[in-house]
Amino acid sequence: MTTGERIKLLRKEHNLTQEELGAKIGVQKAAIQKYEKGTVKNIKRDSLIKLAKYLDTTPEYLLGWDDTPQNANIVDESEFVMIPVVGRVAAGLSCFAENNITDYEPVHKNSINSDEQYAFLRVVGDSMYPVFMEGDLVLVRCQTSVDSGSYGVVTIDGENGVVKRIVYGKDFIELQSINPMYPPRRFTDEDVLRIRVFGLVKEIKRKF
Repeated sequence: MTTGERIKLLRKEHNLTQEELGAKIGVQKAAIQKYEKGTVKNIKRDSLIKLAKYLDTTPEYLLGWDDTPQNANIVDESEFVMIPVVGRVAAGLSCFAENNITDYEPVHKNSINSDEQYAFLRVVGDSMYPVFMEGDLVLVRCQTSVDSGSYGVVTIDGENGVVKRIVYGKDFIELQSINPMYPPRRFTDEDVLRIRVFGLVKEIKRKF
């Protein structure tokens, strides 16, 4: 595990955003991004010490010199995989393009199938309230169809992906919101081609 990966994993376990961690140690969010991506090969000594302090570990652990973190409650990193958080999901665009990945989130290996592809998408708006709240991260298993009645991520006319309950009828597809303020949207005949299923929602992550 690289220094950047250790910083990212510990930051996630402490429920800190890149901006929040940067503010604690006196650097910009962009600096934390560079640390985690590994584009900064030699982190300044004072920044490294501050990182270790706020992540409850030691500089030696962050640098990979010591495999035992100071915080005894930290779980075994080998049991987790890092899943990309994608900024947008749109038809014709690979969501896994480097410039479309905004972050990574750890997921326990037992929660996913290693033979399948997954991504996190951040919920925007309140149409799926109260099950899905704005800012939630939904873990999506990438697939082009889901069973009727399932929660999935879809795109409409190539716009950004949205979370909806997907219901199939004999000659229609209906996208249902949970919030009663948002009526269902039904697509019939050729209009069903406007919809593209991106994946099946498997899990919600919410931070307070």
